[in-house]
Amino acid sequence: MLPLTDTEKLVCDALGRGARVDLAGRADRTVRAELLAALLTGAPGPALRLDHAVITGTLDLEGRVVDTVVTLRWCTFEQAPRLMKARLVGLGLRGCHLPGLRARNLRVRSDLGLEAGFTSAGTVDLTDSVVEGTVRLSGAVLRRPGGNALLAARLRVSGSVTAVALHAEGEVRLRGANVGGSVHLTAAHLSHPDGAALEATGLTVAGNLLCDARAGRFDAAGRLVLTGARIGGDAVFSGAHLHDPGRQDGQILVVPHGSVDESFVLDAERMKVDGDLKLDAGFVAAGGIGLRSTRIGGHLLLAGATIGRRESAAPLPALFAAGRAVERVPVALVADGVEVGGDVEARAGLRAYGQVRLVDAVVHGSASLSGARLYTPGTDALFADRLRVGGTLFLRRVLVSGSVRLQNAHIGSTVDCSGARLIKPRLRQNGSVKPSLDARVATVGKDLLCGKGFLAVGGVRIRLVEVGKLVSFRGARLGGRTRRGHPVTAVALSAYGLSAQELVLSFPPGRPPRGRVVLARARVVSVLDGPALWAATGGVDVEDFAYQAVAAEPEVGVRTRLRWLRAVQPDFAPGPYEQLAAMYRAGGDDERVRVVQFERQRRRYAEQHLLGRVWGRLQEWTVGYGYRPWLAILWLAVFWLLGTFWFAAHRLAPLDTGQQPVWNPALLATDLVLPIVDLGQDNQWQLAGPSQWIAAGLTAAGWILATTAAAGATRVLKR
Repeated sequence: MLPLTDTEKLVCDALGRGARVDLAGRADRTVRAELLAALLTGAPGPALRLDHAVITGTLDLEGRVVDTVVTLRWCTFEQAPRLMKARLVGLGLRGCHLPGLRARNLRVRSDLGLEAGFTSAGTVDLTDSVVEGTVRLSGAVLRRPGGNALLAARLRVSGSVTAVALHAEGEVRLRGANVGGSVHLTAAHLSHPDGAALEATGLTVAGNLLCDARAGRFDAAGRLVLTGARIGGDAVFSGAHLHDPGRQDGQILVVPHGSVDESFVLDAERMKVDGDLKLDAGFVAAGGIGLRSTRIGGHLLLAGATIGRRESAAPLPALFAAGRAVERVPVALVADGVEVGGDVEARAGLRAYGQVRLVDAVVHGSASLSGARLYTPGTDALFADRLRVGGTLFLRRVLVSGSVRLQNAHIGSTVDCSGARLIKPRLRQNGSVKPSLDARVATVGKDLLCGKGFLAVGGVRIRLVEVGKLVSFRGARLGGRTRRGHPVTAVALSAYGLSAQELVLSFPPGRPPRGRVVLARARVVSVLDGPALWAATGGVDVEDFAYQAVAAEPEVGVRTRLRWLRAVQPDFAPGPYEQLAAMYRAGGDDERVRVVQFERQRRRYAEQHLLGRVWGRLQEWTVGYGYRPWLAILWLAVFWLLGTFWFAAHRLAPLDTGQQPVWNPALLATDLVLPIVDLGQDNQWQLAGPSQWIAAGLTAAGWILATTAAAGATRVLKR
């Protein structure tokens, strides 16, 4: 080794005493790296403390054991130090500038400090290293554009990793790392536009993962990969900005069964977070977020977040206006199979430019998207088949440009869509409109509320849905179009097979459903309707619709209800009349039962062939189809009067000339018209000529009318 310079002698002297040497302001600040290596591995002192040195050559401690604490501040290295497999007591490189750091399998018995201006122009390689204290990267600058800024795969840290305000150009790799404390990336700036800005697949953190904006905004240009990570506390991205310049469209191709190939700006599939996952408070992800099969022990917070790429959804309105189905769907959040132990909170300004997927998701608490804005025109904005929510699903005042799909969902309490506005629904391949709200075969433990200004341009499908208590469409607007020229739905409300205790179908006056309303095979206890329901432009299907009570706003009489039925059923079907009559009968209102049954028979005969229509009209005017027995009595009186007048004008000869019976036309007519009563008159007189036919007609009419009157009397006695 060449003779020592004065500067190097100063360093050697200070090492033995553990004193700090600051070379700032000296003309010669150069210290050879081989000298430092020899000092540290020879007869080391308690500590090497050196500031503002220029270290020439390569500091090579590969495989060496160093029992001296090494603290170098604001030093400049000409070559990247070689620390592979070295064993150090402690290492601090605060503010140092170096072309890289090669430290695979390094073991540090205390802290590793690469902070406060530490700058590396090459890769910092800590792969498979072990740090028994804390790794400090706060304020560090790592520059390896297009490459690896930090390689720390399988890094083991007993304490925390503090990287507040870290600036990294290139990939930061923490794949398989294990951190005993927390990872602090608050206000960090990570940039790797061509790949992953943070690659942390399989990362294990005992404490919190903090990528928030408390001390400045966390910003990542490139993907964050946390697939399979384990976070013992909270994963916090509040206020963070994530963007992936390398992916421009942010769209997925729609294929059968929902299988898609996509990439995300935040990929946290199969991640497990024991605490909360916070993507709120100004969080911005200019691309999709992947949370497939993620497990969250606490809450999922999305309030105030903006997710998705706005420009990827920009072409969709033109496709919708042209009546063309969307073939490539932009995605904002893919959380299929996610499990949340607490609540999903997405109120207060969530913006999603792309589809939000919650297929097979499980939320043990409640889920709230109230006030959110979901923008994916012409396709499903919220795709949540088989979603399970233990509490309430809040969709109050949500604005959805697209459709909401909840097929086979299970909601433990209430689905509250009050004030929601669902426009520009999904289109089929043929250009027809799918429902704005599709919850077929869903189960709702308590109420389904779609009132207070609820708007569904594509209509609502609640086919075969089971609701524990109330289904309400009070004040709802169903069907129509967003603007002139846009596609129009054919079915405003499909409630086929619906099961509920109470059904409210009270629509705004002057705004009936724009399309068909299907209530076939629905089963409810009570119904509240109004004139607007029965004015639905596509009619109302009430075949086999079962209910026990019905009321209207405002209240109407039975004849109004029959008029409504006639309006929506051009072709006669007996079921709706039988159901209405059964409801009145159960309430003891026999007068209304007779009115309904009379109308049923009248419509039945009105649609038969000519003879059937004649026979029906005859029954209507003579006996009221058996439901107006007083008509039978009236006609009996008419026939009795006709018979009396006839026989008064046409006296009959006695049948037995040996007897002289008293002639009484009124009694004879009574004996003929009332066949059950025998007054002995019809056997006393000889019936011949026209009188014979008159008598036969009176007897036939008497039998028919008396039987009808008796049937009516029987019903009266039964009541």
